Amino acid sequence: MNCKNIIVTLFLTSVLLSQSGAILPGQKSAISSLATSAGFSTNDLNEYLLQNYGVGLTDLTRDQGAEVIKAFQAGSVYKPKPRQKKIEKKSATFIEVGMKKQFHFRDGSVRVGEVISVSDDIATLKTSSGSFRIPKNEFLDETAEIKNKKGELFNGVVLGETEEEFVLRTQYGDAVVQKRDISSMKRYYGGVLDRQTENKKQFYQGRDELMNIFLDPTAFPLAANTFYVSGLSVGYGLTNKFMMTTLFGSNFSRDLNLHAKMRFYHKKSASKEVAASWGAGIHRAYPSTGITGKYSHAINISQYVGNDTVATVIGSLNEMDGEDGLPNLGVKDITSNSGRHLYAQAYIVFSSRRTNPSGRGKVGWSAGAKISNAFMRRSELIKDTYTPADGPQYLVSWNDEPKYKIPYRIWAGLEYDLRRDLKFLALAWIDNGYKTMDFGPTWEDYIGSDGTAAFSIDSPRGNPSLIDFDFGMQYAVSETFRFGIHFQQPYLDVYWEFFEF
Repeated sequence: MNCKNIIVTLFLTSVLLSQSGAILPGQKSAISSLATSAGFSTNDLNEYLLQNYGVGLTDLTRDQGAEVIKAFQAGSVYKPKPRQKKIEKKSATFIEVGMKKQFHFRDGSVRVGEVISVSDDIATLKTSSGSFRIPKNEFLDETAEIKNKKGELFNGVVLGETEEEFVLRTQYGDAVVQKRDISSMKRYYGGVLDRQTENKKQFYQGRDELMNIFLDPTAFPLAANTFYVSGLSVGYGLTNKFMMTTLFGSNFSRDLNLHAKMRFYHKKSASKEVAASWGAGIHRAYPSTGITGKYSHAINISQYVGNDTVATVIGSLNEMDGEDGLPNLGVKDITSNSGRHLYAQAYIVFSSRRTNPSGRGKVGWSAGAKISNAFMRRSELIKDTYTPADGPQYLVSWNDEPKYKIPYRIWAGLEYDLRRDLKFLALAWIDNGYKTMDFGPTWEDYIGSDGTAAFSIDSPRGNPSLIDFDFGMQYAVSETFRFGIHFQQPYLDVYWEFFEF
């Protein structure tokens, strides 16, 4: 090899070595500066290099250093995700016969079943899919911290769980905690806090156990020693089977009244609850206008036309609003001066609710029927004729159609827990006393500016609707306050429950 070739070989070797050799001090300084400008800490930079090149800054090659510099200059370098530390989950402290719940295992699997035998280090778990022999150390330890509504705190190992309760083994003994009484709860599997708790994804039932769906009762009464107030009534649960309410608007107008509901049948299991109740109400001085207003569409207004000897029906009382050539007549104009009388009503209702298959709360339905003595001696409630000061004489009479022979209401309702604090409600009915109204007349009816009693729904206006339906939402603002909105009168529902009053 001549001298020229030796020189060329040495030059090329030095060039190759200069490219693949250790990172230059200037490169390290440039990378550190660019990383700081990009918001990287020293740890962030080191983690990035380890994840992408397998070495730290000082161990990079010159080629790798050049590559990192170009990446920072191009803005294509992002902070690395922190490495998650592997948590060693704890095995169950004990496994014993009779434990029945949802079990979690080291391999991440979950099974619902009951431990039927334990022998040495093997436990036999019976599930709906069969029986399995599982090493005891494969069961994850499950503990819970539960605080109830009374402020009591329970901390221990979860022995069992049903749709309605938890069984915990505390250091002072076994405790049974009803799910409906839980205020807050933390669960740990293998000693690790479950961030997506059952309370967020699943829940036993909504906060509110409905006594009514809109204005119609369910078969479930108030809990014992619970006080209730709404926009129309107040009530009290004397026992878990019997409650009383009163319409305070009627009381303010001298019509003292009491309404009772008693549950006479009740059957409850882990997944389903059914009940049947009867109810009755009595008013000692119910105003005649309350009946003529509610059934104004069943009162005919007639007039003699010309020399006719037979009066012609010009419409029903609910239509007499002074428009379209019709007279302006109110309930006080046509109601007899017989004044107030004894008024009574009675109903029966059946309700059922069960656990939602999705695990989110419950779904339920109710069906009932109601009658009253509103049409007893009804001819005495209205005048035969009415003659305004500046108008012709009008004849007043009850509609004789069969559907107005007996006052009745038949209903069926649905409740569905969307969230713990939110319910979907729906109701359908057949009611010969029902009329639809817009929000404005409904408000006038509630405050009594339409000539009827205040704090009641008995307006003479509106369009009769024998068969109708309604739906809406009810939101539990707190443990005691509820707010609902729907699309038929009274449109808005508000009420408070004061537990253990």
